Amino acid sequence: MKRRELLKSGAMLSVNALIVYGFGFYSIKTYAAWPKHIFHKNNIQSAISEITGQSNTEIQTSDRVRIKVDKIVEDGSTVPVTIISELESTKYIYILSDKNPNPVIARYQMTPDISPVISTRIKMGGSGNIVALVETDNTYYRASKRIKVTAGGCA
Repeated sequence: MKRRELLKSGAMLSVNALIVYGFGFYSIKTYAAWPKHIFHKNNIQSAISEITGQSNTEIQTSDRVRIKVDKIVEDGSTVPVTIISELESTKYIYILSDKNPNPVIARYQMTPDISPVISTRIKMGGSGNIVALVETDNTYYRASKRIKVTAGGCA
């Protein structure tokens, strides 16, 4: 009796998998696009130039892009960061750290329906700068803050 139940449940599982995968309920297109080329840069200057097409010094610093983070953090594995953009037409917000093996930490896509405020926790490999890069209509703005980390979080 147990053998029949096992075979029946295995057959039902196979039919369910066929229905889900075969009729398009599951699709590769549902995954978010991941811009691999910007996340695999070795330093912050090359990452910024890959994102913007400009050098780090050509990007305007704006007081309308703010970074809220403690100046000294005990543990680099969980650093709470809030990025606020008061710029109109904010399309993307990037978070970068110059002490990480891969400096681009995150990229957030904004829509006009939401307020461009990001609050997250990041890892930092040691004391260094956090850079918020904001893309608006054909222009980039930046803000940065120096953070002292007493215990590193990235290897």
